[in-house]
Amino acid sequence: MFARARLATAVRLPAAIAVTGVLAAGCTGGEQDDGQGGDATQSTQSTGSAPAADADPAVGTADAGDGEMATRSTATPHGSGDAWGGEVTTTLRSVEVADGTMTVRWALRWDDDEAPADAGASYYDMGLEPVTTVTDRESLTLYRPFCTDGAWQPETERASDAGLEQLRCRESMLVSPLEKIQFAFPNHGTVESWAVLPAPEGNPEKVDVAPVEGLPMFTDATVTYADGGAE
Repeated sequence: MFARARLATAVRLPAAIAVTGVLAAGCTGGEQDDGQGGDATQSTQSTGSAPAADADPAVGTADAGDGEMATRSTATPHGSGDAWGGEVTTTLRSVEVADGTMTVRWALRWDDDEAPADAGASYYDMGLEPVTTVTDRESLTLYRPFCTDGAWQPETERASDAGLEQLRCRESMLVSPLEKIQFAFPNHGTVESWAVLPAPEGNPEKVDVAPVEGLPMFTDATVTYADGGAE
């Protein structure tokens, strides 16, 4: 369905300690590129265990429900654009695997009673990045969206070339909405969103999901498999 390694984006984490960084990045918007070349799937042979997810109050546990696995609200973050108030609510809807891909669906709602009714907040305004990450803590593997250009971990000789390839990948991710400046989330409106990532290796039953880089992560989200179930 998708061509070549530049579209793949599973990333092998260098050690169990790296999972700690990934969990934090789900709430801070930190970068998760490790600068290594090759396929963008990260994993490790480390036998260390990941920290308990409930140690972070910003992390929400995902429980299956009627079209809603979990919902988290947080104060509207501030980026480089307009500084809005109110809060952002993220609702994780599903994590579905079929035909070698994993589709994450969620909804994002922005509410600011002090802002005009026709106001809108962009990713840029809120300092967010439309990069969805899914982490399998059992195998210490992180997955990011497919991209149609560039690569998450390009095999280049110069760091500057690698940075350009990663930028091209970010700009062509299979994520909606993807545009960071012109597209705005309407005040008191809900936007349904999705991202397409590689299917997780080993068919895990539960994964951790950060729908948007810079907003809280959902832990223990149930994965639904089209062929029946997890291993």
